[in-house]
Amino acid sequence: MKDFREKILNDESIIEIACGLGRLLLQNGAETYRVEETIKRTFAHYGIKGNSFATLNTIITSMEYPNGNKYSKIERIENRTLNLEKVHELNYIARSLEKYYNTITVFSFAILFKGEYCDSIVASMSAIFLTIIDKFTAHLHLNSFFTNFIGGMVTAIVSIIFFKIGFISNFSISIISTLMLLVPGISFTNSIRDIVSGDFVSGLSRGIEAVSVGIALASGSGVVLSIFI
Repeated sequence: MKDFREKILNDESIIEIACGLGRLLLQNGAETYRVEETIKRTFAHYGIKGNSFATLNTIITSMEYPNGNKYSKIERIENRTLNLEKVHELNYIARSLEKYYNTITVFSFAILFKGEYCDSIVASMSAIFLTIIDKFTAHLHLNSFFTNFIGGMVTAIVSIIFFKIGFISNFSISIISTLMLLVPGISFTNSIRDIVSGDFVSGLSRGIEAVSVGIALASGSGVVLSIFI
């Protein structure tokens, strides 16, 4: 009986961690899809099957034990604010759980854009460098604009190097495929949704953030291209 109680406590601790991350994200102005994704990533990291549903003021989470028993938790968010720095830090924690997700994604983007396998390989290598740069800039506590600016520069530099040595014939596909990881398309869509629903502060903040990310990416890659091309 004691071992069983300890097992239940450990499983409850996992759902508390997952819901805690989701609650903090929602309280600080994160999108509902990001909250759900973070909870799912946490469950997947611990090897537990789980799911979640989030609205602007409610989080419903459920998980299934290996023995088939299920546990659910509902949290209501009373107060919400806007703290993009905290959202970024929490999102970094969640995304660090899956090390190879970015590499697979950019490889698929290169194929989607009708690139060759060489373009996919270069895009994957750029994604690896982006992951390293992201960890490095996180220790320096740089804001998102400079982080994305550096990301745009690194992406362009890697693609141009392989273009110069003749490994790829078109550097545009590898650059675009890698930058797709950083393009805030969903954030921009969510900002419009928030504005339409009457949440003007959150909507405008997310919209401005999305535009600033786009400007940073374009500026970073543009500077490199203007120098070497």
